[in-house]
Amino acid sequence: MDSFSPAPDPTLPVTGTVDAPPATAMTRRFPFPKMDRVYEKIRRIYLTADVRSLAAGRIALALVLLRDLIGRWLEIGIWYTNDGIIPNHTLLWRPSWDHVFSLFYLASYKHEAVFGFVICLFVYLTLLVGFRTKLAQVLAWICMLSLHGRTLLFDNGGDVVLGLLTTWTMFLPTGRAFSVDVVLARRRARLASPEEAALAVPAVPAAPAAAATSGAAAGGKTFTSLGVLAVTMQLAIIYFFNAVHKQGRSWLQDGSAVNYAIHLDRLATWFAVWLRNWMSPTFAKGLTWSALATEAMLPILLLSPFAVRGTRRLAILMVLGLHIGFAACLNLGNFVPAMMAFTPNFIRGEDWDALERWWARSTRRADLGARIRLRLTAIIEKAAALLTPGRWVRVAAPGPVITAVRRRLPAAREVLVVMFMGVAGSQVLDENWAAHRVIDHHNAPPIGAAVSYLDLFQGWSMFAPEAPMTDFNLMVDAVTVDGRHVDPYNEIANPKHPHPGFSIPVSLGPSWLFYGYGNHIPNRGPYHQALLEWVLRYTKRTGNPNDQIVSFKLYTVEDDSPRLGERTPRNLRWKVMLQYP
Repeated sequence: MDSFSPAPDPTLPVTGTVDAPPATAMTRRFPFPKMDRVYEKIRRIYLTADVRSLAAGRIALALVLLRDLIGRWLEIGIWYTNDGIIPNHTLLWRPSWDHVFSLFYLASYKHEAVFGFVICLFVYLTLLVGFRTKLAQVLAWICMLSLHGRTLLFDNGGDVVLGLLTTWTMFLPTGRAFSVDVVLARRRARLASPEEAALAVPAVPAAPAAAATSGAAAGGKTFTSLGVLAVTMQLAIIYFFNAVHKQGRSWLQDGSAVNYAIHLDRLATWFAVWLRNWMSPTFAKGLTWSALATEAMLPILLLSPFAVRGTRRLAILMVLGLHIGFAACLNLGNFVPAMMAFTPNFIRGEDWDALERWWARSTRRADLGARIRLRLTAIIEKAAALLTPGRWVRVAAPGPVITAVRRRLPAAREVLVVMFMGVAGSQVLDENWAAHRVIDHHNAPPIGAAVSYLDLFQGWSMFAPEAPMTDFNLMVDAVTVDGRHVDPYNEIANPKHPHPGFSIPVSLGPSWLFYGYGNHIPNRGPYHQALLEWVLRYTKRTGNPNDQIVSFKLYTVEDDSPRLGERTPRNLRWKVMLQYP
């Protein structure tokens, strides 16, 4: 038996099998059979997911969280210490939002921030391998809120998407396949004494109503919950409003949006630089309208009640294709990998079954898979045997109180999902101007506070209503004590171009954190003093006494991107944003 295959939760009742039809044994919920059939279809299409898909989604999410953590770790001194650009005392004195949560406000020095990052690393790795998965999901959510809350001043769409995926999947059992927990569950079942087995919750068929509450179904291979609907609706909402908000001329009339996007040198990759040098206006228009059509079609495919297997497969391919194209041309931080990490959750169980059959058809593949599973299982069980508390102390089975609480947890989970969906839905209506055309809704203060604390932002207007037509950079002209001119900002923000001067070099390549900071800081006057003090600490960062700065001016440098069919930026200009003394 496959040690990593889905294992039903022993605390939950199990119903049916993968292929069992629901109709004949189904308990009547409504007075009319037709209403029962409608409910069953809704449950199957929108509320149910294969646990293998959820497990694959967990692995994808953990990898994106690790990517996010490593990217922040590389610049930890800039964003998470008092020697950086946004010290915690500045943010506590003038919070970026009225309601912000972050445990990293406790860190003032680099070693303190590193300690917090190490904890986040451990949590994300446990989520990746699926060890104590439910606990790891909750802790990963807290780590994500803390990491992003500390830099909420310049939060971007990619961080928001990653936070939302972490939030919604927290309500799903992502550790029931491809996880250490599965191996340990089988080990516990194998080693259980007859007395312990008698105390275990019996896995007997349950009524459909109980199955809907517990989330168990299809012999442990599927899971039913409003959390599945939340993940689907979230992705559909992102694409719907991104498409609806693109009403500008560059999207609908002349199709120049992609041309303008790939000429943003603060975002453009080397591939975008190559592409824009030979791309014809016709080709650029085709890319623009195909991207817009893809975004418009995806909500329909994700929510379609017809040909679900085909529409979900097509949606997955379109999401991956769209965002691979984005990644090839633009440095968008967490946005691309976070959006792609949604897709494993939509893989149908039939596709997993087909993959397993294909894999088993080859003796060589099957033998290789068996050897890998046996080796990993042996390693996990050996570690478990060494670390299990039962080696030194007798661990009693859960008592009646704990058992009763555990039985009620699924219902509590569904109530919590409904509450989160209510807050997120209110924010959708509040934050998207297309929604305001239908209903002029504004959040009540408690809802606004919940949105900020829980990172449930829902404003979706990427490159909308018009694509950005102006490129931008910050430049510091600082004079040292020995008369040299240096640029402390770009030496760190844009190491490929440490001294850009009054120009915007090709493919600047800043991190998504510096990109977000540069976008927001010109209009956030209360944080200029912290930036000024950071520039003046240049000599402390370099360790060279001659790098002491005696004066500087910080400029915003802008130019207008080339029009469709042109190659050269226009109207280069700059102005002083900050100066010392």
